[in-house]
Amino acid sequence: MNNSDLLSLSYMPLLIRLQCCESVRLPRYLGSTLHGVMGWILSTDNEAYQYIFENRRYGGGKQDIVNPYILEPPRYQEVYNKGDMLCFKFILLGKAVSYTKSVVEALVNAEQFEIGAERKKFELMDIMQADRLEPIWHSSILNKEPAATNMLATWEQRGISKCSVHLLTPLRIRRGGEQLREIDFPTIIRSITRRVEALTSRYGGYVDSDMIFSACEMASLVQTTSSGLYWSEISRYSNRRKKKMDFGGLLGAMTFEGDMYHFAPWLYAASCLHIGRNVTFGYGQLDVVFG
Repeated sequence: MNNSDLLSLSYMPLLIRLQCCESVRLPRYLGSTLHGVMGWILSTDNEAYQYIFENRRYGGGKQDIVNPYILEPPRYQEVYNKGDMLCFKFILLGKAVSYTKSVVEALVNAEQFEIGAERKKFELMDIMQADRLEPIWHSSILNKEPAATNMLATWEQRGISKCSVHLLTPLRIRRGGEQLREIDFPTIIRSITRRVEALTSRYGGYVDSDMIFSACEMASLVQTTSSGLYWSEISRYSNRRKKKMDFGGLLGAMTFEGDMYHFAPWLYAASCLHIGRNVTFGYGQLDVVFG
């Protein structure tokens, strides 16, 4: 099977590097903070803001409308001192890639960013295409518009029978109105196949629906050989609801055993696109190792 026969989706991973201008203590998890910063910055470009941040309005306000972007915050660092770098990714998906120039210009025009409860200043140092580390903007110089990456299926060689999945950021999956405190291999495959199907349907691209059905059917044959998952308690203040909200999720690692050949493309897709809820805050990021 060719890579493009299973799935295809355009994406633009922007690596944004900020330099701390004055020492500050930041929240344990920066995803929601940086999400607010990006929303404020993009609000200066109404068209880009509406398409990227308010896309649910185009779907009749439904809460389950998939968003065309992902934010990946940095690993936890409690204190940033003057001169420290804060790096994060802002990833545009599908048709939202066409707004790359708008996002870059909004970031460049902002120049300084106020982050945290104390609104301490950070300065934009550069913006790069994250996959290829190609400079997009640096030292007041704007390079040519970067080319988007087309995410295709990535296959492993046949005969691979084991894999481990490490949850890098909290994972939130609801079933029957309740947050899952345990997951298995079929849950992971269902989550990523539904996500890819929703993204390609709404924002362009392609996915083979028959292969989705096949993968979900075969996933039940894969066994969990070990699980070190735990629930991480996190809360965040919601400006919209004017109160603290539960923001906890699953962290840890799992290992699985079975024929991994047919699942490798979906697991690689999950490592790029995240799974579960709140991916716009960086949740559901995972790493996969085959062995």
